[in-house]
Amino acid sequence: MIEFWDTSITTQWGIYLLPLLSFILGIYITRRRFKKQKKQLRFSNDYFQGLNYLLNDEQDKALNIFIKLVETDWETIDTSLALGAIFRRKGEIDKAIKLHQNLLARPSLPQEYKGMVLLSLAKDYLQAGWLDRAENLFNEIVENEAFTHEAQECLMSIYEKEQDWEKAINIARRFQSKGNITLAATTAHYYCELSQKIHSKNDLKEAEALAIQALNADKNCVRASILLADFAITRGRFQKAIRFLRQVEIQNEKLLPLALDKLVLCYRNTSNLNKALSYLRSLEQKHKNIFLTPVLTSLIEEIFSKEDALQYLIDSVHETPSLFTLNTLLQLQDSDTSQQKTLLPTVIEAITEKQPDYQCINCGYSANTHVWSCPSCHHWSSLIPQSL
Repeated sequence: MIEFWDTSITTQWGIYLLPLLSFILGIYITRRRFKKQKKQLRFSNDYFQGLNYLLNDEQDKALNIFIKLVETDWETIDTSLALGAIFRRKGEIDKAIKLHQNLLARPSLPQEYKGMVLLSLAKDYLQAGWLDRAENLFNEIVENEAFTHEAQECLMSIYEKEQDWEKAINIARRFQSKGNITLAATTAHYYCELSQKIHSKNDLKEAEALAIQALNADKNCVRASILLADFAITRGRFQKAIRFLRQVEIQNEKLLPLALDKLVLCYRNTSNLNKALSYLRSLEQKHKNIFLTPVLTSLIEEIFSKEDALQYLIDSVHETPSLFTLNTLLQLQDSDTSQQKTLLPTVIEAITEKQPDYQCINCGYSANTHVWSCPSCHHWSSLIPQSL
């Protein structure tokens, strides 16, 4: 009887306490949810306040807010890194550096984000011209596979600016071995740069060896072929030079005009100008887009006569009309003192002189002097001879 009474009382108390416990639990959950929403609301307000400061060009205030947000939630680090990139693009390098250094100084910085911040800071140093600091940071993160490619490109850019071709070759070869075949042409140019540097110190043998290494790195390196031809001409080995120069057609026919004068020189020194003429005529037939008219005109006049050269130019004007060809024809014709007959060549010459001799196929940069690396976009072998 007593046991039954105890059990009954316990059951009754349980019935009364259950709603009370449910009520208390509900209050607890509601309060936690309210706190979380309040925190999110405060976070949201701070975020938009930071954006508002950015829009009003109050970058310092925006910087302080975003740094505080990162301390609250590291998932907002992308916003801070984007802000740093904006500072860098606007040339406010000091603010970008301050932001990234502050992030790195945080003990709570997760390891997964450290590489991103280091990469951004290295880019800041690079743009600021602090090449030593940038190099040290890029070398620190280049082993991180997530940033290897970007760090490698930046390191190569630094070594190009410093003209430290040995280091440039080492970094290029290091990642070439990992299957990055796009570096072959760049590596070849580094060898060519080093070859010219050594040649300026009168070490022809070593310069020649480096040019050969350039060809080994990239069999289509026109620059290496022309360098080796120059070295052969210096030694008086004109037939060898001819072989190197004729490789240019296979390597990149668009750069053929860079080799033509040297080629004619070599044939002249071997008393084979007729072979030179035959070869150039075959090039003209195969590569209609390559402007060979001035060289062929000069060669025809030297081998045959001025009349033959004129006839060749007349035929060329009819077959492939161009201002350069017409100007060459007018210059070769007998001079006439009458103003009417000298006006046309003067006008055409003025027009053609305004046209660039070379243009970058990558960015459109124009120049009248050929260089192997575009001064604008820094691509190699991108400046191509132009015709009009």
